[in-house]
Amino acid sequence: MNRIKNRRALLVAASVAFALPLAACSGTEEAATGETVSNDTLASELADAGSLDKASAALKDSGLAQVFDGTASYTLLAPTDEAFDKIASEGLDKPENKALLAEVLRDHVLPGALSESDIAKAIESNGGKVEMTTMGDTTVTFAMDGDTLTVSGPDGASARVVGEPVLASNGAAMPIDTVLRAP
Repeated sequence: MNRIKNRRALLVAASVAFALPLAACSGTEEAATGETVSNDTLASELADAGSLDKASAALKDSGLAQVFDGTASYTLLAPTDEAFDKIASEGLDKPENKALLAEVLRDHVLPGALSESDIAKAIESNGGKVEMTTMGDTTVTFAMDGDTLTVSGPDGASARVVGEPVLASNGAAMPIDTVLRAP
């Protein structure tokens, strides 16, 4: 019952989510939240996102970048370069670990284009935490820590949403400061 309530609260918030319109002449559009939304795909925007270079490279290396080049909308909980540096000793960047890298990244992908404010509204309307199922079929839990959105992975790893989101025609990427799933 609580899971249904969590999902319903998140669906309500997602239904008022920012629009990701396509503008015929310009490369960007302004979302209802006042943030700039690119008409490029999320895969393309991540490649130019600065502190998300390693997330972009990981998506390419794992073969998941094509998912973010399509028309379906996703939200990527994108570990920052510093977050990937913390787990560098795990060797996820090695060619023989491509399948493991894809598995870890799928646990950072959510269906639909969500913003921080969408998730915060769902948390508020639910009176606490909100759970979502990832593309990897694991559950992540969102909560607020003061004014900061946090997300916890299935193994208890917790991350804070940091920096500006990347908004594209087919989704959003929220930079997080920790890889949510240990390899």
